[in-house]
Amino acid sequence: MTRIIVRIGLLLAVSTPLAAQHQAIATRVTAQLGGKFTDAQCDLKAGHFLVSSGKTKLSSYASASDPVIGARLLKESVSVITEAITTKGQQKNGGAWYWLGRTYLLQGDLQGADSALAKATELAPACKADIQSYRTKAWAGVVVAAQGALEAKQMDSAVIFYRAANLIERSAPHGYNGLAAIFYDRQQADSAIHYFGLAAATEPTDPNYVKIRNKAAYNHAALLLNARRAQEAVVAFRRYVTIEPSDDAGKKGLAQAFRAAGMADSAQVVERELLAAGGAQDESLSDGELFDLATRQYNDKNFAEAATTYGRLLQRNPYHRDALYAQANSYLATQNGAGLIAAATKLVELDPLGEYNFQMLAQGYKFEKNQGKLAEVIIAEFALPVDLQFEAFEATADDATFRAKAVGREARDENNKILTPRPVTIVFECLAKDGTVVGSQEATIPALKQGESAAVEVKAPAAGTRAWRYRVK
Repeated sequence: MTRIIVRIGLLLAVSTPLAAQHQAIATRVTAQLGGKFTDAQCDLKAGHFLVSSGKTKLSSYASASDPVIGARLLKESVSVITEAITTKGQQKNGGAWYWLGRTYLLQGDLQGADSALAKATELAPACKADIQSYRTKAWAGVVVAAQGALEAKQMDSAVIFYRAANLIERSAPHGYNGLAAIFYDRQQADSAIHYFGLAAATEPTDPNYVKIRNKAAYNHAALLLNARRAQEAVVAFRRYVTIEPSDDAGKKGLAQAFRAAGMADSAQVVERELLAAGGAQDESLSDGELFDLATRQYNDKNFAEAATTYGRLLQRNPYHRDALYAQANSYLATQNGAGLIAAATKLVELDPLGEYNFQMLAQGYKFEKNQGKLAEVIIAEFALPVDLQFEAFEATADDATFRAKAVGREARDENNKILTPRPVTIVFECLAKDGTVVGSQEATIPALKQGESAAVEVKAPAAGTRAWRYRVK
């Protein structure tokens, strides 16, 4: 599957001491929170002199010019507030947890801050908005730092900052998504799947955040499918198409996941929706995707639907030999004489030495009970000097190559007289989408007795080739 995930350059992570990590995080958080002390923007009482002391030390930190003194003030603030909580009966004091959480933020200890602020929110619900504002600011500081580390290709630092972001704010997808991309680039698929899944599970309301979440949800589903975890991929793609119902890529992925999980009936429902969404010229499905959908319908023995889908592709590219061949076989399976005659006639025009093409055309006339035409086709088939069995066609920007195997036949004329084997010259033609010949090359097939074979390879200089045909010279 295949939508491309943004790749990030790889540097191996190195071990960073916890204190150094906290200091790096503290620097970003402090810059984001600003240099001035701000009181709680809610009705919050300190409740105990030790808590008030901790708050005062936090206030003094904001005006400290010496970083050593500032670090000591923060450490003392944590110490006195922790003492109040653990030994002075302040464990139910929302103010104690609030100021402890804010102090931890400035120390760069986002795990401690998360725990303390969660407790503060529980005990002082009126301060929920104020507490969330500090979480958001701290989160923004470390996310910006992570993105800067990415730009500098410092992947070890980026991982530290993204993990910190996920500690303090779990409702935003950025940190999870960033880690997922790093692990994807390291070819650690299981970790990438895990973090894309966490990003996909967030429920942001900001439109920009929603876009990141939705891309992560697609990547999560696609990686699950690539990892052959089909049942999980079904769940993930179902969630994705719920949040992005207009994205055809998600629907295609869901159909593939259904098939990989052995749920062909469910896949067919999604595929029908995709086909019903646009006309023949609708580009939401590429030629290759249309062909694959039709082939899956054929393999599911939904021959009539397959013929119709191949037909949509042929409306775009009337010279698509594989689609024409498959459509003819679909009509053959449903005994649709008229459809088979139309498709096989075009095949004979494109591939006039293909024995099976004449046999399908004859069968079409047989279905239609047209004895006169049936006889004409049988006579033409009998006269073929070789059966040219198509094997491969490859087109590049500059040329195209046709490969086949010629097998000698016992050719007969209309009087059933055996014809002497003879060389056959063909002119291989490269076609643009509209059927215009953009290049050609002759090739001669040697005289072959019945059962003898020869490889045929023709290469023609031609730019913009979309299809091929050949004619007998």
